[in-house]
Amino acid sequence: MKKFLSLILALLMTASCASAIFADDTAITDEAADVEATAAIEDEAVEEAKEEATPYDRAIRFLNTYGIMKGMEDGLLHAEKAVERYQMALFTGRISTGWVDDDTWEDFDANDSGFADLKGTAAENVYGAMSYVSQKGIIEGYPDGTFKPEKVVTYREALTMAVRTLGYQGLEYPWGYIETAVKLGLTDGITEVAYTDVINRGVAAQIIYNAMFADNSKLALKNFNVAFGWADAIITSTVINDTTVDKDGKSVRANYADEKYVTPVGYVAFQLVEKDGTLSKDIYYATAESLGLGKGHADELALGAPYSILFAKDGDDNLVDIVDYEAYAANVVKNEGRTDNEGVAYETVDNIGAYLKDYTLVDKYSSKVLTNSGKLANELIVKSAGKLTKTVINYGKTPFAFDWTTGDILEATKDKDGKYIVQKDKDGKDVKDANGNPVYAEYKIKYHYDKEFDRYFEIKTKADVNGEEKVIGISILDENDVAELKKAIDKACEEEKVVGQRYVAAKIGGIYATLNAYAVSSEKANYATYEAYSYGKIGQKDDGFKCAKCDKKYPALTINGTAIDLLESADCGADKHADGIWWQEEYAPVLDEDGKIEGAYVIYGYNTVTKELKVIKTIEAYSKDITDADTYYATGVLRGYSISKEYVVIGDTKYYFNEDFGSFDTDKDDKNYKDGAYKAYLSNKFDGLFNQFVRYYLLDGKVVEIETVGATDKNYLVVESYAGISNDGYIVVNGYSTDDLKLSRYRIASYNGWDEGDFFWYGKQIDGEFVKGNVYKITSYDADKDLYYVSVLGKVSKDYEDNEGNPIKRIVAIDTDAPEATITITKGYREYDDGKNSSTKKISSSDKYIIIGEMKATAFNYMPIAVFEGKAQDGWTVTGQVLVGDKDAKTFIIVNAKNVKGFNFDSWKNAGLVMILDYKVLEKFYDGANANEGEWYLNGATEYGEVLAYNFFTGKFEDVKSSTNLKPKKGGIYKTIDGVLTEKCVDSSFVTLFNLMQYTYNDFVVETPYQPMATATSDYVFEWGVPVLSDYFGDDAKKEFSKNEVSYVFGVNNKANDLVNSLKFVKIVNDKNGNVSAIEAYGKDEWKADVKAGLEPIYGHAVYAIRDDGTVDVVVYIDPTTMSGSTVTDEDVTATTSNVIGIQEDAGIAGTVKANKVEDTVNGVVSEKFVVKSLTFDFVGSCPDKDNHATILQHGLFWDAEGKCDLNDWCVYVNQERVYGKDIKTSTYAYTKDCEAYDESYKCALIKTFEAAVKGIEVAEGEEVRVDVFVSGLNTEFTLTLSVNAKGKLVVEFNEAVEQVLFGTVADVVASVK
Repeated sequence: MKKFLSLILALLMTASCASAIFADDTAITDEAADVEATAAIEDEAVEEAKEEATPYDRAIRFLNTYGIMKGMEDGLLHAEKAVERYQMALFTGRISTGWVDDDTWEDFDANDSGFADLKGTAAENVYGAMSYVSQKGIIEGYPDGTFKPEKVVTYREALTMAVRTLGYQGLEYPWGYIETAVKLGLTDGITEVAYTDVINRGVAAQIIYNAMFADNSKLALKNFNVAFGWADAIITSTVINDTTVDKDGKSVRANYADEKYVTPVGYVAFQLVEKDGTLSKDIYYATAESLGLGKGHADELALGAPYSILFAKDGDDNLVDIVDYEAYAANVVKNEGRTDNEGVAYETVDNIGAYLKDYTLVDKYSSKVLTNSGKLANELIVKSAGKLTKTVINYGKTPFAFDWTTGDILEATKDKDGKYIVQKDKDGKDVKDANGNPVYAEYKIKYHYDKEFDRYFEIKTKADVNGEEKVIGISILDENDVAELKKAIDKACEEEKVVGQRYVAAKIGGIYATLNAYAVSSEKANYATYEAYSYGKIGQKDDGFKCAKCDKKYPALTINGTAIDLLESADCGADKHADGIWWQEEYAPVLDEDGKIEGAYVIYGYNTVTKELKVIKTIEAYSKDITDADTYYATGVLRGYSISKEYVVIGDTKYYFNEDFGSFDTDKDDKNYKDGAYKAYLSNKFDGLFNQFVRYYLLDGKVVEIETVGATDKNYLVVESYAGISNDGYIVVNGYSTDDLKLSRYRIASYNGWDEGDFFWYGKQIDGEFVKGNVYKITSYDADKDLYYVSVLGKVSKDYEDNEGNPIKRIVAIDTDAPEATITITKGYREYDDGKNSSTKKISSSDKYIIIGEMKATAFNYMPIAVFEGKAQDGWTVTGQVLVGDKDAKTFIIVNAKNVKGFNFDSWKNAGLVMILDYKVLEKFYDGANANEGEWYLNGATEYGEVLAYNFFTGKFEDVKSSTNLKPKKGGIYKTIDGVLTEKCVDSSFVTLFNLMQYTYNDFVVETPYQPMATATSDYVFEWGVPVLSDYFGDDAKKEFSKNEVSYVFGVNNKANDLVNSLKFVKIVNDKNGNVSAIEAYGKDEWKADVKAGLEPIYGHAVYAIRDDGTVDVVVYIDPTTMSGSTVTDEDVTATTSNVIGIQEDAGIAGTVKANKVEDTVNGVVSEKFVVKSLTFDFVGSCPDKDNHATILQHGLFWDAEGKCDLNDWCVYVNQERVYGKDIKTSTYAYTKDCEAYDESYKCALIKTFEAAVKGIEVAEGEEVRVDVFVSGLNTEFTLTLSVNAKGKLVVEFNEAVEQVLFGTVADVVASVK
């Protein structure tokens, strides 16, 4: 409460004192000694009077403030007017007692001064004061006893009075007093005044002021409670405002002092300047408003600035009241680069250096200044706001640091034993920070930051034979290697920003800089603040600032890609965040149309304490209205460079490196440069920029930065096909970009930087580099000309075989890892696993996939390319090499894919298969005849309009557009993408085409059990062998087909009858080679004809096109090549062997084959064959033909005796298949009337012929079929050969090459017997 009341009183005192500097019209002059003057000054507001400035204004204002020196008749203090002796005496009386109210001195007529000449003068109104100073020995009269009060006082007389006031009396006059006055400092600030000169009120005020604060004087403190007079001070701290808190919720302040302290809200802190120029330890606090710093950012702008301050203390508290103040004016010296806005070089670049050449820069003033013997010694203390140049990182066991200027990662230096070098204190002990960690002596670059490609690299060295480390190259760090380290950097940098900055000794030197020089209580500048400006890229990151309280993210200022500070003040509801950055209008950054900081390279200053951003110069886009003739950015192709000569060639112009800033800021004396490390860095950088479309930045006419345009880590091209050469000389490909996933044409301006020459001129490599499946990274892009600059990332190679040894094509990763990974979508999350890394990420609508399948060695030689953007569906999966992407990515290019489900892999980006029905091209252009003015076109190319085609997928007729140089042919079958013909299918059977269709859209189930076949994401379902029934041609055809087929495809158990929207049957017409040549309508009449031809049951191949409403459009293809049937054209055709088994001259055995002649249709091909029904063996010749049964019996010309044999006991085998008795028929010899023993009732029992029924023996033209007959019971073996001759006749004979056995005896095969 005491401090609070003191503060209120101090504020009231401040207000009254501030208005008492100049007296008003009613004030009485000092000569009149108006006792009410002080009250009148305090009570009335007066119009500000005008005074001429003098060297003694501060002393006059101080004395006037405390009533020691009052105004004159006109209200002015009149420093120029002479001082009378009584006035000087009155001043000494007032400071001796503190009585400034002249009522206190009223002594009426009592004149105890001892001077009789006071009466009748102005002194008679202050008898009391005159009596006091006389009795105290401060004044003495003349020998005649007079004082001569209205006589003007001389310098030595005034000094004598002041010295006596301080207690030094009895000295020799005048020099004893003069010498003492000098020693006491009473002459400080007074120049060009002789001791015998009459002094004016200004000099008198300075003497009285000096006396109040002389070394042994307590007059100011004792009598006026003023510890200090006018004091030089530096503003060292200010609270930004009451919303500013650090991460722990404590008040954040802009702080330039060396001590940790808290500045009250609404106040600024200052420290007094000691005589040697250093700052006093005591810190004082005053309201910002009382120093004129209460509005806007005035207090922050004043940080580090010198002031002369008159203030009053309130007891022991350092909260002070400002009585008066004066800000020192700065002499501003600027370095503004090397050229002016017209591009003309400055005669002097380092204006600050020129200004300082006559000065000695010191931390504190030397004895020459302190003893006044070197008043003109040019010593200057220069200070600047400390910058966050390096942040120590706590990461593992290696002491790393982060360089805020370059973005490099540093490592502490080691001694010869490999130990990190720690700083030592004056006692030789290790220096430690507040957390007890060692403070290392210095750091050197460990990992260089390449901001062009946002990557880190390490300079690799190797010791030579002399033990010296030599650069052997660079190593690009994998992003995973530095991921955790970068997290530690972010954390450390965030903590560092909270700590703040200090007011530190300046390091002079900068092409762009400002020096504010001040003459602080000096004739010449003796104190200065310095600010050097940096080069970098500023911008805005919308989520760069994270609030620790609400966990929300807010926009942040970025410098060189690093989020620095909150961009605008934000309120999360629970508590307020720190203030955002700010800038003065003259130093404002460029804002875009949305009011956001536009990303730009600039010369800037940023104070992380006050959060002030100064943009000194912005490198703007080149235009005719550009404000700086040689500071701008433009674009072009980097066609050459020389590191040794320090220039680049962009387009046709040579530009030299800017040695002051940016990527080419070279220090020729730096060890890295001498050892070649910097040159290695530049070599790597320019190799990546060579023949790229770049944006180059000029500062003062020299290149300060070069960066590729249009390159991102998410933009790639996948080639669908090579298109040709454009009219302006660029290679053109058809392909997909990860930017929009659309099939488009792309002009390639540079491929791998044309390191091996432009393929347009050296075209032998075009076929291998621009083929389907090749993957390019877009390294830069010229949007105005729509030109792409690419490097190969994945390349199709033919040097592979599948598991069966068939040659296949695979995509090989070039200069990058491509781990095989599996991606599976499960319940809204993407599961990624490549064996080393795995993750589970929520799917997103912005996820992108390009999937290139394996090229199989199939009949249709197909490499599908699928593209998909959006939220993938549950159950989708793919396994393949991840060429682009990783466990955390949102964009993937997966090559050599297999086991793919979903991801549009089943649709190959709206693929189609069509047959050209009518070749009537309504548009046709050659060599850009249809191009608009300024449009590019393919050289020598013929472009076609639309033609009518039949779509095998939809069963519909539609117009399609032909690809460049692809002449459509009637009856030709073509693949399409997005309705554009891309490739002709040459000599393809429908089986091949249906396989192709199925493989293109394979998002359906075909495994066993395969029902239901349709999935939630199916576009088409394909089914082989669908029965074609008569019901499918009637009035209820769609209902019947729905119940019998589609309900099973969808897995609808109730056999729904409303699933078919349309039903169509189409017959395939094949040429003689079985290749599709046309299509025909297929209806009930055609079906009946096929049934009649024996083709029933009839099967077709169905395509189900799934509609959005859940129904399907069905097309069933009837392919004769897949239809089978069999028809008997001739029954019981017989053929007898052309030779016989010889028994005797007139007897033998002949064989007879009985068969049906059959016409077969197999896969649409008609053929004839004979199907054997039975084999018969008969005794032939004149002997068995005779009726002499005795002879037949005698010669054994019979198989057995009927009634005595059991046919099963014969054990007949045909081609090792047993023929049982029921399938064996016999016939005996017959008696005739000519027989000797003819008897009508008598029947012969001898078996002449037996016939065995057989199955499974078929013979067709061009074949020879062997038939082996073995009758074990008769000990007989025959071998027949069956064939069909050229006339289609069945032919049978005994095989002469095989032994024939009859009744256990080898028999001969003869042509015939008698």
